[in-house]
Amino acid sequence: MLRIIIADDQRNFRTLLRRSLEINLSGIIVVDVSNASELINSLRSPLKTDLVIVGSRLLPAGDPTYLGALKRAAGNARLLLVVPHASADLFQDALSLGFHGLIVRRQRHEEMLEAVRTTLDGRLYAPSAILAVKPSEAGAALRQPERSVRTFGLTLRQREVLALIGKGLSNREIAITLSIAEATVKIHVSAVIRMLGVRNRTEAALLAPTILKGKI
Repeated sequence: MLRIIIADDQRNFRTLLRRSLEINLSGIIVVDVSNASELINSLRSPLKTDLVIVGSRLLPAGDPTYLGALKRAAGNARLLLVVPHASADLFQDALSLGFHGLIVRRQRHEEMLEAVRTTLDGRLYAPSAILAVKPSEAGAALRQPERSVRTFGLTLRQREVLALIGKGLSNREIAITLSIAEATVKIHVSAVIRMLGVRNRTEAALLAPTILKGKI
């Protein structure tokens, strides 16, 4: 049985999401709580928690100690943050804080189910509104990777490829920039997508600034 906790201050949101999960997912236990202290107490239950869906308003502003306590109590549970709206910057900030994706409060329930399934599957989830952002815009501030560092098990060449994906370059442009064959680029791109646990190069581009700066 999978145990999912929905923690949000809006009862209607919790009730509708819980009902949707219970109808569409089998073998789950859903717990809903309304405040920060109840969330910590639920996570301290002897029962293992697999996923925590947390409303952003439950995170005390300016109190990093609570977030630390939440992550310690959550252990290996996956974390989704519920936000009123989403952007590439907010997505990267959430990842740097230890969350595995965002749910926009007004998203369709079909999309929320996709977020839950994706996150439980061990991958990162970004709302479709974020994925519509052009990779070149998402990676505009990207710095070249430091050659002495490896992240997520990526080789130095794969980090270089990720940096250029973040800048919106095509496989052909990456091949020219790195002076390698386009077929080799395709192999590196496929490896990067697989190792980051994302669905496509657009998601990889969104993650590139956060990963290459060593924030996750």
